[in-house]
Amino acid sequence: MTSQDINPPDGGSAPEMAAVRNWLPQLKSRWWTLLLGVSLMVNLLVGGLAIGFRIGDGPVERLAGISYVQLIPRNFLSQLPRERRQEIMEIVKARGAELRSLRTEFRMAPRKLADALDADTYDPAAVQAAVDGFMTASENLVGSGSTIVMEIVSKLTPGERKLLAQSIRERAERGGRRKRDGQETGP
Repeated sequence: MTSQDINPPDGGSAPEMAAVRNWLPQLKSRWWTLLLGVSLMVNLLVGGLAIGFRIGDGPVERLAGISYVQLIPRNFLSQLPRERRQEIMEIVKARGAELRSLRTEFRMAPRKLADALDADTYDPAAVQAAVDGFMTASENLVGSGSTIVMEIVSKLTPGERKLLAQSIRERAERGGRRKRDGQETGP
């Protein structure tokens, strides 16, 4: 240390300067300083997120279950106000257990066909039963989804029906391709 470090240029004494800096802890390691800085950043991030959720609409809503109803595009639901979207999603959620059961039945049908084909002795009746089971499962799933679609459509306003029609057309024109970062992906 030089005499300038001890005696400040404004004429104050070193003890006075030490008293001025007492609020700042003297850390012996740069790691502690880094740790305190990172801790401060994390605390500010958590605080900002909490304030953001409080000011905003809250956490992002997931449109769970709507994939069971293939005629209603997710894009349509995302364009509706939150309260209205929740009313419509209640229709799907009310029949969620039935839809899950039908989807499970539909997914098991190909496995039954594979089991019939993999049997030690080929049984055409077992293969036919598995194919018929697949057809029945898919018809049941589509039928239940169609019933839900009709229930949803019956509760829409004329403006919402036009918005739904537009969303269906847009999805049909894309041909099943999804947009990611402004670019369409393959089918």
